[in-house]
Order: sequence, then C-alpha cells, then structure tokens
Amino acid sequence: MGVLANHLHKMYKHYGKWARRQGITCFRLYNHDIPEYPLIVDYYEGYVAIWASKRTRDVTSEERENFLRESLSEIVAGLEIGLEKIFLKDRHPGGQYRRQADKREGRFFVQEGGLKFKVDLGSYHDTGLFLDHRQTRALVAQEAPGKSFLNLFCYTGSFTVYASQAGARNTVSVDLSKRYLDWAEENLLLNNLGDKDNTLIEDDVMLWLKDTISAGEKFDLIVCDPPTFSNSKSTASILDIQRDHKFLIESCLQLLPPGGSLYFSTNKRNFTLAEIDSVNFTSKEITSQTVPNDFRDSSPHRVWRFTTMYSD
Repeated sequence: MGVLANHLHKMYKHYGKWARRQGITCFRLYNHDIPEYPLIVDYYEGYVAIWASKRTRDVTSEERENFLRESLSEIVAGLEIGLEKIFLKDRHPGGQYRRQADKREGRFFVQEGGLKFKVDLGSYHDTGLFLDHRQTRALVAQEAPGKSFLNLFCYTGSFTVYASQAGARNTVSVDLSKRYLDWAEENLLLNNLGDKDNTLIEDDVMLWLKDTISAGEKFDLIVCDPPTFSNSKSTASILDIQRDHKFLIESCLQLLPPGGSLYFSTNKRNFTLAEIDSVNFTSKEITSQTVPNDFRDSSPHRVWRFTTMYSD
C-alpha cells in the first residue's frame, strides 16, 4: 500500500470502531492530512465521497487526471472498496448546491443518533447531511422537548428531525429551495414524524423574518445556520453572511421569548461576530462543544448560543 492507502486504512480502523460505539454510520476519514493529497474523504455506510482540491503542481489537465487516478487507486486499496462505491467531486468555486457531472445513483439512507437520513452522493456538491454538525444537532435535541422550534436555512431538515423526535411541541423550517424542503419532508417521514406538527415553508429567510416579527410570532428555540454566500435566482437579494449576520441574529432574538435560545452557526473562514444591538440577552461561543471527534483537526464551523433573559 502507498502512503495515502496506508493512512486511510489506519483511520478507518480507528474511526470505524468509534462510529459503531456512537451509533453512527457516516463520518469523516481524512482532511488534507498528507500535503501531497489535498483531499477530503467522508465515509457513508460502505460508500465514499471525496472532494479533491487543486494542486499547484498540476498545470495541465493530464497532470490533474493522473493525480485523481492515483488518489482513487490509493483509496480503493486503503479502504478495500470498489470504484463503483466512490463519488469524486472537484472542489472549486461554484456554490454548495452545484450539480455534479457524476450522474450515478448515489441515494440511500444513513444512521445517526438513532435517526435515519437520506443522502445523495452523486447529484450535488453536498450530500444532504453536514457531518460536522452532529454534536450541534444533539445539543439542540436536548433543549427541544416541549419547545416551539424554528429552523432557518433548514436545508434537508436534519435539525428539525432531531428536534421533532426529541419532543418539540411544534417545528417550523424555512428555506428558499423547494427541492431541499421536499428532502426535509422525506427525512421527517423516514423517522415516522409525519403526524407531528412540522411546518415547511418555502421563502427567502430575510423577508420571512421581517414578516414574522411584524406578526408577533415567538419561538422558544431557533437554529440559524446560513450559507456563507448565496446568490440564488429565486431571490433578488444576495446573502453575504459577514455583512448580513447582524440582521439575522438581531431578528432571531426578537422572535425569542424570555428564556429562549438561538444557535447561530457559520462555516465562513475569518468570520468576525458584530456587536449585537439587542436587550436582555447573553451569548457564548460553544464551538468547542460542537466539533465532533472526526473533525477535531479542522475548523469546520463556529457556533454561538444566544439566550434571552427574563426582565426584573
């Protein structure tokens, strides 16, 4: 075995045992561990998703193809799987929902925290489940029983599934993409949560927040996990999280009753939290509690927990 194959073999043995103890079937194996192989490798129940970054040394397309071919050979050897179970994604600018050239069927279900989630390794740059937020989902579930829960930029609804299963009184999930709201509904049904009070709303989150604040609605527990940047054709506005997070956080705080909680997360590199103009709240960065063991050597996200206080 080559150096990459040998490393992956060791990592799989280590994290495979850990994952079985945790009751999860998908986890990160590799994140640029070896400089010569700038790859991310995630394991999904016998399948593998790979994100390959560019190497400066690969000037020609032939050199790039040789690197990818060598990497695939090493991954096959190290993980002892066939090429048909590997989904390779070129990592370059283009957005988190960009379609992939690989049109193979890669849809199936994985398990996490006693729950099931649909993933799709073949269609888009992302797979439908952000593995780095495994711990954050568990923290939200601990707070959810009896609460009204709001999930903003809900994507495929994994936070909603956790909250509903944990006993949230009701949930509301908002996203601009009908495709991903349909996926969220699939995840709810997959976990037998179809008879719960779970509302899915297709809307621009920024506009929806303004309308909902005006209507005087309140939610006990909110998750706001926006993309770093979005210029969807479905809305005239462009989301830039560094510019817009102040509005998002302050709006969420207006939706919380006294004693309510907001989990705000971003994966933007070099993110700076603005001064929040609101009253009677406390905030604490809890990133050290939310990064799972298989992401410890990277910085996949940052998370803050905001809590509204009771007035005297």
